[in-house]
Amino acid sequence: MLSMRWTVLWLALSGSTSFAQTPPETWTDDEIRAKVSTVRAGRKLTPGSWPEGARAAVCLSFDVDNETLAFHRRSAAPVDFSAGEYGALAGLPRILELLDRQALPASFFIPAVSALLHPEMIAAIEASGRHEIGLHGWIHEDLAALDDRAEEERLLSKSLDYFASVLGRRPRGFRAPSWAFSRHTLSLILEKGFLYDSSMMAMDEPYELLSEGKPTGLVELPVDWILDDYPYFGPAASGSAPAASVATEIYRREFDRALEEGTYLMLTFHPHIIGHRYRMEELEALVSYMRSKPKVWFATAEELAEYVKREAQPPAGNASSLSR
Repeated sequence: MLSMRWTVLWLALSGSTSFAQTPPETWTDDEIRAKVSTVRAGRKLTPGSWPEGARAAVCLSFDVDNETLAFHRRSAAPVDFSAGEYGALAGLPRILELLDRQALPASFFIPAVSALLHPEMIAAIEASGRHEIGLHGWIHEDLAALDDRAEEERLLSKSLDYFASVLGRRPRGFRAPSWAFSRHTLSLILEKGFLYDSSMMAMDEPYELLSEGKPTGLVELPVDWILDDYPYFGPAASGSAPAASVATEIYRREFDRALEEGTYLMLTFHPHIIGHRYRMEELEALVSYMRSKPKVWFATAEELAEYVKREAQPPAGNASSLSR
């Protein structure tokens, strides 16, 4: 039952991109290559060493969607809005309290409308001076379904301008709503000068993004649904959600392997989901476990991207595309 719900969730969240007028079975080899070339994985960027001799890097990230998920589902139901509002009023304060208690940094990816509806969140996140605010769209729009470059650019510019007005700076990191790119997204975030993206899933370590086979200089900090709280506890799992300990055991084992491999771990949570009381107990237990291990670097996504970009070795015989 849970696997079926995961499939439904994936279809709902990932958006759909058209296969045009012909089915994939009829495509030529060149057409197949062209279809997948819009965004591809380039070279790995895991450095030879992490800061201060750390064996692995960990980023705790939070997608602060709040009411924008109801907008994403085209719902104006008061109960749906209240479920999102929980993230701002209950979940986020608990998360920030935990991070303060553990003295840990985190990255908060926020749709601009979430901040517009709850401006107090920005001051609360900024208060410690340790955290990063990244961009997560305007209103959790479905970029893959939108498929309109001019409209996507308008929403992106509007979002950046909003955060510039409230933060005094533009976010340097981008995470697509629902982790769904359109065919235009990569070129737009390159034009806007982002340092990194955190929406793709081609590896479980940092890498450089390619566009039409060419290096872009953009750092990718990949995510994965198994390292996100939404598939386990979101609406699609209603009635079959596992105990929080089941999810945190998966996170813990992924962390252990990242530590063995010397790579990194990107965890994604949502304040309106992980922020419930007993789930916060599990999150704190997970954080305490990771902190108990020596040689772990906890960093924001921005710090991670800056470090791997700085430490990346240029391809043999070529100037580094990441030096731009």
